[in-house]
Amino acid sequence: MFSSKQPSAAGRPARSGTPSLSFIGPEVIISGDLATDAQLHVDGRIDGNVRCAQLIQGPDGIISGNIHAEEARLAGTVEGTVSAATISIEASARILGDVAYDTIGIEAGARIEGRLGRRAGAGKDDEAQPSLIATPVSFSPGRGADSGLVAESR
Repeated sequence: MFSSKQPSAAGRPARSGTPSLSFIGPEVIISGDLATDAQLHVDGRIDGNVRCAQLIQGPDGIISGNIHAEEARLAGTVEGTVSAATISIEASARILGDVAYDTIGIEAGARIEGRLGRRAGAGKDDEAQPSLIATPVSFSPGRGADSGLVAESR
């Protein structure tokens, strides 16, 4: 009935090769940096930098810090720089900072107050890699059907 033996490994669930999911609920506030190899879903608030494999931010999620991820789907508020290979910015997203990406999708209605640019490859000279920066400009009715963006190549 009572045994001093440790539970066997067979009694514990085995870890699979698939990444796990960490969920930050709407009632959670994290003060400090957060790093994980797992998928991260944020509906709460993080006051610090976030580094993860895949980030999914809900519309009520707030991240006040820099984001580094392989994939990021942003729907809430970000106050800091975002760097990811693949970024999807939903209509409800509000980003106050620069965005660096390899592939990006931006839904109509999303607000970005910062610079957009392709990520520089690891070990490559930044000056050798031209980047495209889209800078918002104010709309003037006399300018016609401008998109409101000015693109410049560096």
